[in-house]
Amino acid sequence: MDTDQSRHQVLLSALESQDWSCVLGAVSSADTWIRTTIVGDPRLDEVVARLLSLASHQKWEIRRAVANAAAQTPHPGFDTVLSRLAVDDNDRVRQAAQQAALRRRDSRNASSLGKQHAERINATLDDIEARFGLRGREAVKRAAEQIANTFARELYHEVIRLLSPLAMSAERLRTQLAANEASNSALREEADRIGQRVTHLRAVLNSMRAYTEQPALQFTREDLRELLDEAAALARTVVRNAGGPSIDIQVAPGLIVEVSRARLVQALTNLLENAIESYGSLKSRKPIEVRADAQEGRVTVVIEDAGCGMSAEALADAVTLFATSKPNGTGFGLPLAVKIVESEHGGRIELQSRKGYGTTVRIILPAHR
Repeated sequence: MDTDQSRHQVLLSALESQDWSCVLGAVSSADTWIRTTIVGDPRLDEVVARLLSLASHQKWEIRRAVANAAAQTPHPGFDTVLSRLAVDDNDRVRQAAQQAALRRRDSRNASSLGKQHAERINATLDDIEARFGLRGREAVKRAAEQIANTFARELYHEVIRLLSPLAMSAERLRTQLAANEASNSALREEADRIGQRVTHLRAVLNSMRAYTEQPALQFTREDLRELLDEAAALARTVVRNAGGPSIDIQVAPGLIVEVSRARLVQALTNLLENAIESYGSLKSRKPIEVRADAQEGRVTVVIEDAGCGMSAEALADAVTLFATSKPNGTGFGLPLAVKIVESEHGGRIELQSRKGYGTTVRIILPAHR
């Protein structure tokens, strides 16, 4: 008997043990095995059958463990069991069964998208393996998982930070209504605050979607001056600061770059928005200067403002997701510009800033693909 089959028999025997603590450990092992098993494995039906029989176990800990395991597999045998466990005498069992039913429903709804996502990732990893071998594939996969985990963790903390004031507003409303102390003006003020926070949360989520999207890039030969004029017009429209600084574009027509037009305009717009907003209420209205030069197969664009500038700490955090000093900022503007320039165009962004004096951004791009 091979090792895998031997382990499988040990698991089945443990699930039928008379010692409930042994059974509980076996259910946990079965849960782990189900998560990693290949769909279509003939041993899956055997394990599921054992778990189904344990859904009526006298120990609530085992019934709850069965409900948790049911969340990991679309096996239809669990549907009836979860319906029964959802009205179990024990609160913890009921809660586990309800959560498992929700996860199974979400998994079914996302199955088509999940397959597309898996196919796209596997195609990329197959290409990496063909070039750099299996070790290269595994190294890239580990790095990607670490990045994804970090991003998810940061997003979670940011969303919680934005939801907390909403919860406080809701609690204040409940208190005022319960005490019959809610005036129309107070209700309007609270509603306005909730609306503003929802708008901010929506802006963060929209920015996250823009940051994570992977558009099909088409590179064309473009006049850099035209791209800068378009980005400057968009930035002025977004910021809407009539008394803000002017943008002096000192780039002659005819400087050609091979770029993804829409994406590079988006990056330039984000950078120019930051430059305009950096003036705030400053009395200085020295123009934002935009210069460019081409040499040795690359083009360097310089955006220099005389705004508030950044401290050394703020400069270090400038390209960190969610880091922003703006009251309604999302923290995605500069990171998205860096992604577009560096990851999509093979270029580089350099920042220099001094608090109270302004910021200089250098965008270095290859002139040709």
